[in-house]
Amino acid sequence: MTIRNATITLKENSSAGNPPKTLIGQTVEIANEANTVVRSVDGFTSTARHPSKIFWLEGSAKDLASITNVKIASAGKVLCDGDLNKTYGGPSERSGGVEFFVL
Repeated sequence: MTIRNATITLKENSSAGNPPKTLIGQTVEIANEANTVVRSVDGFTSTARHPSKIFWLEGSAKDLASITNVKIASAGKVLCDGDLNKTYGGPSERSGGVEFFVL
Protein backbone atom coordinates (compact mmCIF):
# COMPACT_ATOMS: atom_id res chain seq x y z
CA MET A 1 0.00 0.00 0.00
CA THR A 2 1.26 3.46 -0.87
CA ILE A 3 0.83 6.18 1.74
CA ARG A 4 1.29 9.81 0.86
CA ASN A 5 1.69 12.48 3.51
CA ALA A 6 3.05 10.05 6.10
CA THR A 7 4.97 11.08 9.20
CA ILE A 8 8.16 9.10 9.78
CA THR A 9 9.84 9.18 13.19
CA LEU A 10 13.41 7.86 13.33
CA LYS A 11 14.92 7.04 16.72
CA GLU A 12 18.49 6.28 17.70
CA ASN A 13 19.50 4.00 20.53
CA SER A 14 22.12 6.47 21.63
CA SER A 15 23.71 7.33 24.94
CA ALA A 16 24.17 10.83 23.52
CA GLY A 17 20.47 11.50 24.12
CA ASN A 18 19.76 12.58 20.55
CA PRO A 19 16.07 13.42 20.03
CA PRO A 20 14.02 11.47 17.46
CA LYS A 21 13.96 12.86 13.91
CA THR A 22 10.43 13.50 12.63
CA LEU A 23 9.85 13.86 8.90
CA ILE A 24 6.43 15.09 7.77
CA GLY A 25 4.79 14.74 4.35
CA GLN A 26 6.72 11.67 3.24
CA THR A 27 5.63 9.00 0.74
CA VAL A 28 6.13 5.34 1.66
CA GLU A 29 5.07 1.95 0.37
CA ILE A 30 4.43 -0.65 3.07
CA ALA A 31 4.13 -4.39 2.43
CA ASN A 32 3.08 -6.50 5.42
CA GLU A 33 3.25 -10.28 5.61
CA ALA A 34 0.95 -12.12 7.99
CA ASN A 35 2.44 -13.94 10.98
CA THR A 36 3.15 -17.65 10.57
CA VAL A 37 1.38 -19.83 13.13
CA VAL A 38 2.28 -23.53 13.32
CA ARG A 39 1.03 -26.21 15.70
CA SER A 40 3.63 -28.87 16.46
CA VAL A 41 2.93 -32.59 16.86
CA ASP A 42 3.14 -32.23 20.64
CA GLY A 43 0.36 -29.61 20.60
CA PHE A 44 2.37 -26.44 21.15
CA THR A 45 1.66 -23.46 18.93
CA SER A 46 4.54 -21.35 17.64
CA THR A 47 4.17 -17.91 16.08
CA ALA A 48 6.75 -16.24 13.86
CA ARG A 49 6.54 -12.55 13.04
CA HIS A 50 7.68 -11.30 9.64
CA PRO A 51 9.20 -7.89 9.01
CA SER A 52 7.31 -5.20 7.11
CA LYS A 53 8.99 -4.18 3.87
CA ILE A 54 9.16 -0.38 3.55
CA PHE A 55 10.08 1.67 0.50
CA TRP A 56 10.62 5.32 1.43
CA LEU A 57 10.53 7.41 -1.73
CA GLU A 58 12.30 10.51 -0.39
CA GLY A 59 14.79 8.67 1.81
CA SER A 60 18.30 7.33 1.49
CA ALA A 61 20.25 4.63 3.30
CA LYS A 62 22.42 7.24 5.03
CA ASP A 63 19.25 8.70 6.65
CA LEU A 64 18.93 5.36 8.48
CA ALA A 65 22.62 4.85 9.33
CA SER A 66 22.38 5.23 13.12
CA ILE A 67 18.64 4.52 13.47
CA THR A 68 17.33 1.62 15.56
CA ASN A 69 13.56 2.26 15.59
CA VAL A 70 11.15 3.45 12.87
CA LYS A 71 7.58 4.65 13.34
CA ILE A 72 5.31 5.50 10.41
CA ALA A 73 1.93 7.17 10.93
CA SER A 74 -0.69 8.69 8.68
CA ALA A 75 -4.05 10.37 9.37
CA GLY A 76 -3.65 9.74 13.11
CA LYS A 77 -3.05 5.99 12.73
CA VAL A 78 0.25 4.22 13.44
CA LEU A 79 0.97 2.01 10.42
CA CYS A 80 4.32 0.63 11.50
CA ASP A 81 6.33 0.93 14.72
CA GLY A 82 9.31 -1.32 15.36
CA ASP A 83 12.99 -2.08 15.16
CA LEU A 84 14.93 -1.39 11.99
CA ASN A 85 15.95 -4.84 10.77
CA LYS A 86 19.61 -4.81 9.74
CA THR A 87 19.94 -8.61 9.69
CA TYR A 88 19.69 -8.93 5.90
CA GLY A 89 22.16 -6.22 4.97
CA GLY A 90 20.18 -3.26 6.25
CA PRO A 91 18.67 -0.44 4.21
CA SER A 92 19.45 -0.49 0.50
CA GLU A 93 19.28 2.27 -2.07
CA ARG A 94 16.72 1.77 -4.84
CA SER A 95 15.75 4.02 -7.72
CA GLY A 96 14.04 7.03 -6.15
CA GLY A 97 14.41 6.01 -2.51
CA VAL A 98 15.48 3.43 0.06
CA GLU A 99 14.13 -0.01 0.91
CA PHE A 100 14.33 -1.42 4.44
CA PHE A 101 12.59 -3.81 6.81
CA VAL A 102 10.94 -3.11 10.19
CA LEU A 103 10.18 -5.88 12.66
